[in-house]
Amino acid sequence: MKRLLVPFVLTLFLVSFPAGARAAQSNSRLSARDADLLVKVRLANLWEMPAGQMAGERSASVKVQEAGRTMMNDHTLLNVEVERLAGLYGLQLPSAPNDMQKSWLTEMAQASGAQFDSVFAMRLRAAHGLIFPVVANARVTTTDPEIRKFATTANTIVMKHMTLLENTGVVDFAALYAPTPLMVMSDSDGRDIVVAVAMAPLVAVAAVFVLWLAAGRNRRRPGSGRPQWSATAAGQGS
Repeated sequence: MKRLLVPFVLTLFLVSFPAGARAAQSNSRLSARDADLLVKVRLANLWEMPAGQMAGERSASVKVQEAGRTMMNDHTLLNVEVERLAGLYGLQLPSAPNDMQKSWLTEMAQASGAQFDSVFAMRLRAAHGLIFPVVANARVTTTDPEIRKFATTANTIVMKHMTLLENTGVVDFAALYAPTPLMVMSDSDGRDIVVAVAMAPLVAVAAVFVLWLAAGRNRRRPGSGRPQWSATAAGQGS
């Protein structure tokens, strides 16, 4: 009787084993590249959903409104799937956009009319162009069927969004990846601050000035300049 009970109890335990615990065991299947895909898509969701909402509220262009509405809906669905996969693999996801993405949202919030349309289309088209190869690479290299399915869906959505943004007619391809001054939004008080790179010339000038002062002090020291001979040494030399 005991021999019959052992396999029965073991089977019952495996069937009722918590899903979260099973997910923790399967976490070893999630490669660094697969995890990077989920994190980057999550970050895209966090800023592109409010960006899409702003397009519907601030733009007078039907095509910009359409692009924003589609992106908001698609990224909402992607976000549900990202959260499901993160729970399956025990992966911690970011809860807010990064500083650069916040600066883009601030830029949009401060723009209006044609300027808003341009900022919206340019920022989002550039962002989709950057994540497109990440999604494609994950789709090609992953050995996980769940990630492969997700990457296939994400690849289709990113391609659709790029096409919608290009169809707005305000994407300047020549300036798409041109460097622009980056405004970073502070998480503490919400104020915009210029990236520290802009302060580099001032820092360099200050450093040169400090070195010049230090050199001046060295020149004024008693021990600097011509050798100072003591009276004893002078007597020995005579």
